[in-house]
Parts: sequence; C-alpha cells; structure tokens
Amino acid sequence: METEAKKSSRLISRISDIQTDEEPTVRLTVPVRPDQEELLTRIARTITQSRDRNNRSQRITKATIIRAYIDALSTLPIDIDNITDEKVLLNRILDSLED
Repeated sequence: METEAKKSSRLISRISDIQTDEEPTVRLTVPVRPDQEELLTRIARTITQSRDRNNRSQRITKATIIRAYIDALSTLPIDIDNITDEKVLLNRILDSLED
C-alpha cells in the first residue's frame, strides 16, 4: 500500500489523478512581472465571462489558474538536469510541450 508521503510526491500523470475534494492549502507569495499579472487577470476575466450561469459554481481566480498550470506542467517530462536560470527552465518546458 502506498504511503501518503509517497502519494503526495508523485507527479500527476493524468487528469484523473487530481483530487477534487478540498485539501488543505499552503499560502505562497510569488512575485510576478506586471505583464504576467495582467495576463492572469485577462484569463480569469475571459473564463468568467464566457461561462453560462449553470457553470459558475466555482469562482475562477488568478490563483485557480496558477494551480491549474502547475498541475498541467507537472505532467510533462521535463529535463531538469543543470537548469541554470529561469530562461533555461522556460525553454525546457517549451521543448517538452513541442514533443
């Protein structure tokens, strides 16, 4: 039987691995560039405005989008050896998306 610690350290391998029940969260403050914050705002606004009344049970926020992006990126096979900076990491992520 798999331990809770081992379960939580696994990467998400498919969308069904995402648990939908409310789990405790950790508050994390992440500095972003103004253009990134503006993009998150636009995405959240677009999602909110494009939903019909029947699909508005959960509020979509910038944090919701960031969490979804993290879950999606965690499913990618990214080469994490010798990453020297954010630009290299971004390029590795983009390379993985192209594959």
